[in-house]
Amino acid sequence: MTMTAPKFLKFVLVTSVVIGCLAIGSSFAGPKPPMVPSPGVWQVDIAIHGSPEQITVTMPGEKKTRTFWYLLYTITNNSGQDVDFHPSFELMTNTFRIYKADSKVVKPVYDKIQKLYENKFPLLEPINMVSGKILQGKDNARDCVAIFEDFDPNAKTAKIFITGLSNESTETKHPINNKKVLLLKTLMIEYQVPGDAINPEKRVLLSRDRSWVMR
Repeated sequence: MTMTAPKFLKFVLVTSVVIGCLAIGSSFAGPKPPMVPSPGVWQVDIAIHGSPEQITVTMPGEKKTRTFWYLLYTITNNSGQDVDFHPSFELMTNTFRIYKADSKVVKPVYDKIQKLYENKFPLLEPINMVSGKILQGKDNARDCVAIFEDFDPNAKTAKIFITGLSNESTETKHPINNKKVLLLKTLMIEYQVPGDAINPEKRVLLSRDRSWVMR
């Protein structure tokens, strides 16, 4: 069935609004965290080791290689108390696509990364293994890796949001439905993505900025 011009324009407008609402709902952030944290608030330290890197893996039962991205980091608890650490990493592109770390990643990807860094990070752990109690001090630091599916080849910028580094939170009203929303203190890292969709293997992520937001 062929759409008339008015119907087509209406379809495009409605689709754009829906996509925009989904993007706002996924990426909505409130004010920046206060300079002085409230009593009882803790925060662990995170050291990011470079920018996300590409890796290609041939999955079991498949002939064609698949591309993933991984980010190496170290968590150290200098908060003065043992804390429950439950990290979450999300990559969001400027095309409003969101990729949660490790959501569709299987063991062969992690195994290949671990092999690459077995000398530098012999105790490298994936996200699901590091979740739980984090003891205090440098001797209890954890070397970790967050792994993402390959993202939209048309993306020009990307942001990685990391939650779970702090227990700081606040409530606000959602800009669309006016319902209460719980926002968590989140580290946001912004990247430029030079390259193009024709040669996706040449893409890199270049760090532009890093800040704390409530998300």
